[in-house]
Amino acid sequence: MPPSEWDILGLVGINGSQPGVSPAEGPLPDTPAWRLRHPYHNTQLHPSIVPKIASTLHDEVSFYFVYKQHKKTLGSLLSINLPGKIKPFLQLLSNLRTQKLNFFYHTKEDSKTHQASFKLPDKVGWTWTRLLLSVNQSEARLWVNCDHYHKQDLAGHIDLQIPSQGLLYFRQEPGLKNKLIGSIQMAKVMNYASKDRVWKCTYDSQFGPNWRPPLLG
Repeated sequence: MPPSEWDILGLVGINGSQPGVSPAEGPLPDTPAWRLRHPYHNTQLHPSIVPKIASTLHDEVSFYFVYKQHKKTLGSLLSINLPGKIKPFLQLLSNLRTQKLNFFYHTKEDSKTHQASFKLPDKVGWTWTRLLLSVNQSEARLWVNCDHYHKQDLAGHIDLQIPSQGLLYFRQEPGLKNKLIGSIQMAKVMNYASKDRVWKCTYDSQFGPNWRPPLLG
C-alpha cells in the first residue's frame, strides 16, 4: 500500500548538523523542531520522490504544518513548480505582511493559476502555529490553532496531477525567494481531505481565545 501521508521534513533530511539549522523547542511532544535561518538551503525534495507523491494524490489533499514564523515576513511553506514557469503549480504561502495564507492552485477546467486567501489570526507570528489546509475537490477548509475553520469554494475541481517534471520545495520558492524564517516542527502532505483538525485543543495560554499580543515598548 502506498503511504497516505508524506513527511516533508523527513524527506529533505533536515537535521541540526546542516548550516542554518539548530534545534528548537516546539509544542508537539517527542517530535524534533528546528530553527531555520538564511544559510539553510537544503529545501528541494529529490526529483525522484515527487512522482511517488503525485501518484497518491487524486481529488483530495491536506497540508499540515506546525511552525513559528517571524512577523512581517513572507514564507513559502510548500511550493510545487515547473521548470521555466514563473507561477507555481501549487503553493502555500504564509504572508505575515498581510496576515493571510495564500493558496495557489490549478483546476481541471483551465490552465490558469488560481488563488484562495485566508485571513490568519493575529497570534500567528507571535506563537507556534498549528495549521491544516484540507481540500476536497472544489472546496478548501483551513484550521489554525483552536479557531473555528474557514472555508472557500475553489474556482473549479483542483488539479493534483503534478506533471512529471514538477519540483517540490519546502520553505522557499525556486531562486531562494520567500524563505520561511523562523522554526518548523511538522510539514506533512496527506492524500485525503481531513474532516477536522488533527490536534487537540486545550485552550491554554498559547492557543486560547483570550490570547492577546504582548505589549511592546
